[in-house]
Formats: sequence, C-alpha cells, structure tokens
Amino acid sequence: MLLSAAEFDRKIAQGKLRLAFIGMSNIGKSYTAQRITKVNNFECYEVDVQIQAKLGLNGMGAVADWMGHPFQNGYAQKAAKYLSLESELSLNASHGGGNLVLDTTGSVIHIPSGDLTSLNNNYLIVYIKASISDIGTLIDRYYKYPKPTIWGDCYHKVDVKSDQDSLLACYPDLLALRAKLYAKLADITIKTADLASPDIADKDILPLIRSYLT
Repeated sequence: MLLSAAEFDRKIAQGKLRLAFIGMSNIGKSYTAQRITKVNNFECYEVDVQIQAKLGLNGMGAVADWMGHPFQNGYAQKAAKYLSLESELSLNASHGGGNLVLDTTGSVIHIPSGDLTSLNNNYLIVYIKASISDIGTLIDRYYKYPKPTIWGDCYHKVDVKSDQDSLLACYPDLLALRAKLYAKLADITIKTADLASPDIADKDILPLIRSYLT
C-alpha cells in the first residue's frame, strides 16, 4: 500500500498507519520495529512470537528443532503448517488499536500470493535490504543459530556432500531468491546501512521511511 507523504502523516495522526517490515531473518526487522515503538505511539506485532505461541514452543531454536530440515521426515507437513500459521497471523494481526508495525518472518514471501496481495493492500511494506557484506554475516548466523526455514524449491542434495552440507551449500541460493521476492513485494526499500548510521536516532526512523514517499 504505497502512500504519499501526506497520507503517511494523516494516518499517523489518526492512529491508522500500518507498517510491515520484510527482509532476511536476522537482518534487523525486530530491532527496527522496537526502535519505532520505543519513541512513537506504535504497537509491534511480532509474527514469529505469535507462531511460537500457537505451536506451544518457546524460542526460535525450539521452532527450528520442531520443523527440522527438508531432508528429514515430516518436514514438508510441518513447513506447510508453519506457513499456514504465518499467513493467518500476518493477515489478522491483533492489537489494541492505533498505529501498528508488523514484524514479519523471513519466510513471509512464501505465503500464498493472494495473502501477499492482502498484506500489500493493508500495509506500507518496507523492505530492509541486506548488503553484500550482510549476506556473509547472515549465512554465518544461520550456521550457528538455525531458525525455522521455508526452503521451497531451493534445497537439493549436492553430489558428494552430506544432507547437512548440502543444506549449507544451498542457503545462499535461498537468500538470493528471497531478495528478489522481497524487492517485488516492497513499497519502499531501505538499506541496512541507512538504518545503522550513527546519525539515525530512534526518533529518526519514521522520518527516514517518510523520506521515501512523495
């Protein structure tokens, strides 16, 4: 839902602005959402936390263990359940009313296209874009701190590699695909370097987003 700068201001004043952050897992969506809620009259709805609650699990590591990997029995069914919950919770984010920032998961672009259209119709979608150097960090973090991952068609067994090593070899391809899908879905794109600038205080995040609107 691309807004004009005037519409952006009006929705904030009316308590009707709905922002959705999209981007890679571990890229800073949650942190940026928290920075906004810290200094503005916004509520934050964290989809991954809501999924954990629905599954009766505590923490992303527990969800990752529950889902497993594409080469393990039961993964396809659990991934489908995860995506179903993600669609439901992303589209029906409940809060106390007023301005809202939706902290999506990294796999939001894998939910059904009709649900993505609904998301786009109801939120100003902000893509936090990873830099080339960020990608290396994200890969390292995935290796050390696995998260539940929707692979789609990006996983395949690599010759002479184990299942686990094949997973790691395919992860950069998954990130590359997701980058294209995030960009397609987004209303505006903000680079991580812009958000990380020491000149950008918490109070400057909303004005930064607004600066991309005309």
